[in-house]
Amino acid sequence: MKILACVFTLALAFGALASVPTEEGLLKNLNNAGIPGNLITIKAIFSGSSLGTPTEVESGKSDYYKFVLSLENPNAVTLLQVGYSNAQMLNSQVKDLKYIPDLLTAIKKEKSIDKGIFYSVLMMLATNRSQGVETFLEKSGVQVVKNKNILNEDKMKLLRAYRTYLSTTKGKGDASSPLNPPDPQNKAKVVELFRANTFQRSKNIELVKMENEFVWKVDWKIVQAYFSNEDRRLRKMEYINGELSSKLEANDYILFNGTNELPKFILMKDTKGQITKMQVLGLDTKTNREKKLFERFEEAKKTAPANAVEAYSFLF
Repeated sequence: MKILACVFTLALAFGALASVPTEEGLLKNLNNAGIPGNLITIKAIFSGSSLGTPTEVESGKSDYYKFVLSLENPNAVTLLQVGYSNAQMLNSQVKDLKYIPDLLTAIKKEKSIDKGIFYSVLMMLATNRSQGVETFLEKSGVQVVKNKNILNEDKMKLLRAYRTYLSTTKGKGDASSPLNPPDPQNKAKVVELFRANTFQRSKNIELVKMENEFVWKVDWKIVQAYFSNEDRRLRKMEYINGELSSKLEANDYILFNGTNELPKFILMKDTKGQITKMQVLGLDTKTNREKKLFERFEEAKKTAPANAVEAYSFLF
């Protein structure tokens, strides 16, 4: 029983760690499971209107896209982006084709705010990596505070000591437990430290009400992001700099492959006021060689138009 009590208490401590949102933690898409493979394929349909009203979005043009992201190279995320004229998504229906060998480098070099938001968020949601959004924020003059810089080291030392105690004593007696010092004053200090936040709370994160729910708002000055309260899912990211604004909203997260989730709908309002709705049709993850991805690109390039017209301002 004592072992169970100790384990339960330790679990509460790490549960407290998870309950405190941090900038870096929110950007790692923690509600999503690990990716079971190195190749991620997202199928989606885009519909939009230059006039930018929701009704016109529903009745506007539609385009079909595949986003194939390779994680084989640990130092780079490779992107194959293919636009199609038909839902069958055959090579003969290719109308737009892009091959990005290093997505993060592309985000760093990209001058378009719309593209910066879309691809940094796509990278975060699909791969659970924060670097894309961090890079976009850095270009906007924002430095994301890393967890290691706001860690409560005194509490971590206490937890490590307690873990060592559990492994060496097997929970037999609690007289020597670092959580139970004999001196009452020391015990009070230990209890206070144990209950303290594992991370210092970020000054730019607060719980606010958005419509009929509470969400975590992160204020990065010209960039603001909103995450759901319990599961920390991204709900909205907005860039506002004078009269220039761009906004992305993510809604209705669901499991597509039984393991990983994506928002079913992503609504993008670009800097020109155009609203586009992206509906995710499918998500597939598997293990594959990046060489095969390049071969798929070369095969699709044979039928792709030489000078594809940019369909949406936020796509490469």
